[in-house]
Amino acid sequence: MDQTEKVAKLSIERSIWIDAPRERVWQAVTDPEQLAQWFLPPFLGAQLKRDDSGEISVSMGPMTAAIALFEVMNQPRKVTSRSLPERLLTTTYLLDEENGGTRVTVTMSGFEMLSEEARQERLAPSGEAWEKALENLKAYIDGKELPHPQGFIAALFGYRRETKEKFAVERSIWIKASRERVWQAITDPEQVEKWFSPGTKWRGTGLKVGAKLSVYDPVKDIDTNVQVIEVVDPPHQLITRTEPPEVQHMTVWTLDEENDGTRLTITHTGYELESEDIRHNNMEQNAFGFGMMLENLRAYVEGQSLPFPGGF
Repeated sequence: MDQTEKVAKLSIERSIWIDAPRERVWQAVTDPEQLAQWFLPPFLGAQLKRDDSGEISVSMGPMTAAIALFEVMNQPRKVTSRSLPERLLTTTYLLDEENGGTRVTVTMSGFEMLSEEARQERLAPSGEAWEKALENLKAYIDGKELPHPQGFIAALFGYRRETKEKFAVERSIWIKASRERVWQAITDPEQVEKWFSPGTKWRGTGLKVGAKLSVYDPVKDIDTNVQVIEVVDPPHQLITRTEPPEVQHMTVWTLDEENDGTRLTITHTGYELESEDIRHNNMEQNAFGFGMMLENLRAYVEGQSLPFPGGF
């Protein structure tokens, strides 16, 4: 496999040669049913769908989330997609005839839209994930067992941040509202209930360091899903941590002004404290979960119907 990392252009490029005609490879990268066979981890039990607009969605049980939008389709040579709901990263597949087969080159760009720290922590995992994805694609077309059945979606879409000391999932979304409005929606327990878990009561002990935000169980008269506030910097940043005996995860909510609205980024850390046998699956599932959660939040703030009314 050829590998080229174009850090100067803030993009990642990977390629692989497949012993099959371009038309066959084109089907595997654009047909939702075939795409799911090599692209999605089996443990999710998920399916891919594509609508008439080119939007690709992943369905897991009753929940469906849009993950990408096909923007350019030049059959059978080129297809370009953009990640959803962030719309930050662009992925381009180029299919070229070579030695009686097909050279598939994938380029992911748009990392310049991220903070400098996020770029460095997301470039490497994304590159490694695309290597695995292309190896899966080749095996699928060759009719062989997938070499990487565990999945790699979080890293593939740039949702995974890694250093030697830290593993994190990061998602973001643009909301047509001021930072002050978004800040209220993520810190007021009554508003959190409306977009995160409709019908489930949340309560808090104040908006200050050491205060807690939790879900109240009236049957058992206890608080669950307890989040302890570590940093309060309105309307820019809120940091919370889980309370023992759970594995201590940190959640960083960062609000930045962008295009007369707010770019909300959520970074969830602490996966390095989990055992390796569950870490990967948790990161894959949370990569989807946080994306859906942010779509609910955006819809609530913008006065729209929640896309996931059942909550999380």
